[in-house]
Amino acid sequence: MNNIRIFKNTTYQALARIATSGIGFLIAIVLARNFGASGYGEYIKITSFVSLFYLISDFGLNAIFLQAERKDLKFKDLFYLRILISLVLFALVNVIAVMLPYQKDLGFGFSPSVKFGIFIFSFSLFAQAILFSQSVIFQKKLRFDFLTKALTAGSALSLVFIVIFSYSSFPLIFILLSLLIGDFFSAFLALLFAKEKIFPFSFGVKASKELISKAFPLGLMLVFNLVYFRIDSLIIASYKSAHDVGIYALSFLFFDFLLSIPLFLSNSIYPTLLSNRENKNEFSKLVKKYAFVYLGLSLILAVPFWFVSPLFFLIKPEFANAIYPFRILLLGLPFFFLTSFFQWILIAFKKTGYLVRVYFFLMCANVLLNLIFVPKGSYIASAFITGICEVFVFVLLFYKLVLLKKNN
Repeated sequence: MNNIRIFKNTTYQALARIATSGIGFLIAIVLARNFGASGYGEYIKITSFVSLFYLISDFGLNAIFLQAERKDLKFKDLFYLRILISLVLFALVNVIAVMLPYQKDLGFGFSPSVKFGIFIFSFSLFAQAILFSQSVIFQKKLRFDFLTKALTAGSALSLVFIVIFSYSSFPLIFILLSLLIGDFFSAFLALLFAKEKIFPFSFGVKASKELISKAFPLGLMLVFNLVYFRIDSLIIASYKSAHDVGIYALSFLFFDFLLSIPLFLSNSIYPTLLSNRENKNEFSKLVKKYAFVYLGLSLILAVPFWFVSPLFFLIKPEFANAIYPFRILLLGLPFFFLTSFFQWILIAFKKTGYLVRVYFFLMCANVLLNLIFVPKGSYIASAFITGICEVFVFVLLFYKLVLLKKNN
């Protein structure tokens, strides 16, 4: 029965991702066909920079909230703490954006129009904060169907505005506003579906401090993981033209969609891992079973996407080169799937300190390698570096799991 619930909730998350990614693919195709690789690259600079801070807003607070045993810990504590974090991040994003480099003569870096776009799109941090907070309720109750409905409705609303603005030849800023409208509508619906009281306002300082304290190692791990995984696009933007940014971004858009699948499965499995971690035999069976599921899914997805990747040409001929970084990334897909699962096993056993060290090391290595090789190798170098680093993550996490099993 529990396996059925896990399957259903993984399916709901996948459907939500398909709906929201459909908007992303539509925007990508519209921008790519109308503005080419350079125009799409400018859009990616804006959205990639802001979304870099989304996981900082998450900061692992949901996982800690689910583990909490204190009865006086309220949903309001989590909700308003995350809103406060998003307010700080909003200010931080825009302060950093002002200082981002721009070489006007070469067209490298972040132009004034891109920086203004970052300011507009940074309001999405608040919508994400609300969605992150409500998702803990859906995760706890294994009712991701509510989250699916909220995200799908928001995506549909964004789609309506995007069609109107794009066919009316409105500038890029209106596309960003369309996304904001959809994000906040999804957040509003999630609030309704979760049925958790957020008024009257109350902020538990003691509870919030405890949440941050316990989530800090996991939050650091997520931040290091995000920087390690996303910094390549920003480095390409700093050293190469918007054309190169657009090529790499389009290939990564499709790859990132594939990477969301193990995340959905992990979100559904995590409560089960927590409830079975004291039962060694049952936990071992769960790990073995789902490890094969993750590996099988990665191979099932990698093979057909490898052969259909030449279809990038259909979007616009200048995107034909996106096939190369995409195929390089696909080679590492099984490692990405398995490390996603291994992360949450270690989190269930409160081994976040080890994860922090692993991702800090890989983040530094990734940044250094990209700084060395991107100026000459551009997006091809970044794709190889991303795959190689993930292999090292897999080895380090697998090694820790083996030790964990021996000691238990």
